[in-house]
Amino acid sequence: MRSLQRVQLWIQRLAMFQPTRSTIAVIGTTGVGKSQLGIELSKALHGEVINADSMQVYKGLDIITNKVTESERENVPHHLMDFLEPEDEYLVTQFVKDASDKIEEISERKSLPVLVGGTNYYVQSLLWPMSLISTATDGSSSSDEQEEEDGISSMDTQALYKELQKVDPIMAAKWHPSDRRKIAKSLKVYRDMGRPQSEIIKEQQQRAKTDVNLRYNTIIFWLYTDPVTLNRRLDDRVMKMIELGLFDELSSLRKRVQEGTLDMPGKDLEKYQRGIWQAIGYKEFDEYLTAVENGNLEDNELQALKKESIERMKAATRRYAKRQVQWIRNKLLPTIWNTQDTLANIKSSILSITPSQSVQLYLLDATDLSRWDENVKNTAVRIAQDFVNDRNMPDPTTLNEFSSELLTRGGDADPRQKLLSWKKHTCEVCTNQSANPVVLNGDLEWKQHMSSRLHRRNTKREKMMKKKVDHPE
Repeated sequence: MRSLQRVQLWIQRLAMFQPTRSTIAVIGTTGVGKSQLGIELSKALHGEVINADSMQVYKGLDIITNKVTESERENVPHHLMDFLEPEDEYLVTQFVKDASDKIEEISERKSLPVLVGGTNYYVQSLLWPMSLISTATDGSSSSDEQEEEDGISSMDTQALYKELQKVDPIMAAKWHPSDRRKIAKSLKVYRDMGRPQSEIIKEQQQRAKTDVNLRYNTIIFWLYTDPVTLNRRLDDRVMKMIELGLFDELSSLRKRVQEGTLDMPGKDLEKYQRGIWQAIGYKEFDEYLTAVENGNLEDNELQALKKESIERMKAATRRYAKRQVQWIRNKLLPTIWNTQDTLANIKSSILSITPSQSVQLYLLDATDLSRWDENVKNTAVRIAQDFVNDRNMPDPTTLNEFSSELLTRGGDADPRQKLLSWKKHTCEVCTNQSANPVVLNGDLEWKQHMSSRLHRRNTKREKMMKKKVDHPE
């Protein structure tokens, strides 16, 4: 019986050992030079770029989306860029299908597909098919998040929470009753998949132990810049965008909407949360450009509003860069490590055959642009050549100071396990304004509450009252 089971298991895993397509991905925050490296890698390795930036799929709008110009592309073919009308939306599921088709086309031409872009959930969903469910199950944001909630937008948050308690009490216990976005996400997963989100997560955990779930043989380059340096660079880039004509580009698009020749998806409350309107700049300059159009402010008031808007755009850009790093560290890296662990566990488990899939991530230090060739270009090309020629590759943690710090494993490598182990805590000693026991969300809040002055004071009072009851005078 055991022999039969081993044979069946081997048959199930045969797909892992068949030849698979190879691809390179270049990721990182906005403003670190991803497009430049993608072009340099493509020139060195006979590659073609596939855009993985959700905003650069739109026609025109080159300034606000920071597209590379035709001359900057240096005759390297670029795909999935500059093809979508501004009023259309482009969901991650559409990207995965289109990018998969492009990878097949490029590979058939004996060229190397090079994914380039900062929309990290696009890249992750393409490389790991189950990530399309995972990004929904962990409560993370995506471009179609607002559309996902539309079907239940008529219900108030309390009603949504009660509904979630009925269909998936495990996930309901994870979310705060007022966290509408996460509650709606969990309900959307249930309605789309016909199963509780918590059940899907558990299944993913089990599959992760034996299923590689990696679509391509992949190497990923993470361009990283020291945050202090990056923030200065991003601020400068905002000013450069303004010099290049950002306001004219925004005004032109606004005029098309006002004239009725361009539709804006979504309701008024969400008009800057879908499609091209998510691009940083539209919302931040809305008040200023409206004032310019109305002509109802004095020049000094208008200039002050313009300055405020510029600062808002700078701040939004910095926040976005921070979120991009958080995604890589909290979602992508654990996925890579889990895949590597699974490959190591099944490698030569039966017939001493190595799986054809592999994934490795290298962090490249793009802090000092004067040392770009040394720290980024030459290093990436050398590693990529080793990758495509199936040669030994360096340890990712040894490339630079940031690599040793950010690529060293620590804690729970599986975010799904972390999600399911997360729970609420109820303090029976302390009460809120409604005289109900205080509920803390997660272990961190619980630990902070337990060490707080309020809890210690209430605990002391509770002990004194109990002592009086047990030993009345």
